[in-house]
Amino acid sequence: MEQVSKNDGKGLIKSVQKSLKILKYIIDANEDVALSDIQKALDYNVSTIHHLLKTLIEEGFVSQNKTTKRYYIGPEIFFTWLRGRRPENYFSRVTPILEECVEATGETTNLFIRDNGEALCITGSESPKTLRAFLRIGRRIPLPCTAAGKAFLINYTREELKNYLKDTTKDLISLEEELKISRQRGYTLEINEYEEMITAIGVPVFDRNGRVICTLSTIAPSTRVDEERIEFISNKLMDASKKISELMLGVFY
Repeated sequence: MEQVSKNDGKGLIKSVQKSLKILKYIIDANEDVALSDIQKALDYNVSTIHHLLKTLIEEGFVSQNKTTKRYYIGPEIFFTWLRGRRPENYFSRVTPILEECVEATGETTNLFIRDNGEALCITGSESPKTLRAFLRIGRRIPLPCTAAGKAFLINYTREELKNYLKDTTKDLISLEEELKISRQRGYTLEINEYEEMITAIGVPVFDRNGRVICTLSTIAPSTRVDEERIEFISNKLMDASKKISELMLGVFY
């Protein structure tokens, strides 16, 4: 149910207040939410919620999964937060963590957020080697067949995974089994799957509610990645994930 306002309501723009409460509900949710979830939680008219969500989507603060019709945090939340703090200042905190991975592994390491059912590369650090996988800021990749994308799906149930198989040849059983193994070892793997001759290792970055807020991925030519290298790189990535989680939780502020 909607919380009672702490003041007498004078001077408040109700539509703005409702939009912000919807946005806060989506941010606080541990998973994608349905319109009915919002209606039940806030007791707003369904038509009102629909129109406010449409506005929030238009402005980029909320995204909708086109398959499930459920809602989640939009990329504008992230980008607006960055603009308010100057991106170079924020990435000055994140970039050294990625650079540590590159220095240790010698391979390109990227950070992704999720946007409209895809993984979106927003920053990274590139390998210094002549033969390397290139970093492309702004690149979008699918979720079920990439290491960075699978890391977003790592805790999804079978029913949730069904919604992400439309644009891939991967079947539900194999994806479900793969993610089960990924949960146990703490990282996802992609070998010549989305791109030929490329191996990628991905790890999720969690918020305080245990929700995946972004993912890390190290990519390298498959010719120099064996099981021992995968284990080494994955350990470096998992350490980096913990550091970024602490950073986003404000430990260093």
